[in-house]
Amino acid sequence: MDRDQMRASESDRQVVMERLRQAVEEGRLDVTEYQERVDAAMQAKVYSELDILLSDLQQLPPPGFPDASMEPTTVMPASLSKANQQLRDNADQGSRKWKIAGVAVAIAAVLSLILFAIAPQLFLYIAIAVLVILVLFVVAAVAGLF
Repeated sequence: MDRDQMRASESDRQVVMERLRQAVEEGRLDVTEYQERVDAAMQAKVYSELDILLSDLQQLPPPGFPDASMEPTTVMPASLSKANQQLRDNADQGSRKWKIAGVAVAIAAVLSLILFAIAPQLFLYIAIAVLVILVLFVVAAVAGLF
């Protein structure tokens, strides 16, 4: 029996899906193509069905047989694919949200220090009020009120 008709294992499918993920990162596939090929890889029964999914990408060893001499592409293309651009934009939005949260925490810390320097008694009363509220929430949770 030749290799093309041999049944593929789950690890063979995982190798192909990892290569497809790399192809998206390299800009060789868009997200729609990637999803279609991943679905086909999950349904593949024999090696020939897996080989077809990688045939138009750069030359690769057969699924399940990693080749140590193959190096991933390290040079970024001049223009990013739509999928890569979307991924980068989403990452930038996420980091902006964390920056805003960090600035808000920093402002709250500075205001707390100023309040403590001006009126330590007021700061103490606020801290006690916050602790009382937290204790009430814990008691309500233990009692099963929410």
